Amino acid sequence: GPNNLGRLGHGDTQSRSLPNKIEALAGQRVVSVVASGCHGFALTADGAFFSWGHHGGGGESILGHGYPFVMGQGVEDQLLPKKIDLWVGERPDSTGPSEDGDESNGEYSGSDS
Repeated sequence: GPNNLGRLGHGDTQSRSLPNKIEALAGQRVVSVVASGCHGFALTADGAFFSWGHHGGGGESILGHGYPFVMGQGVEDQLLPKKIDLWVGERPDSTGPSEDGDESNGEYSGSDS
């Protein structure tokens, strides 16, 4: 299909007429993929989350990589899948030890107990 903005995740913007394996995800056990007109996302069996494609306009970083926006300057599109570090076993609001001295470094076990 069309590959403008790098939405196919092959490291280029060349369109493809047949499905191709995303080589950057080789060795990962991908359990879910979501694709849109501008970007794609993949979730692996170990909970890693990858994104690629168009970063968006107007300052948002819709791929989750946190790139800063500078007025008048665009952010390059992500042509290859890149891991979203925040979601690798962490809660978005976890930044380190809790107020009670727990030194779990923000690791999230999947429960709120």
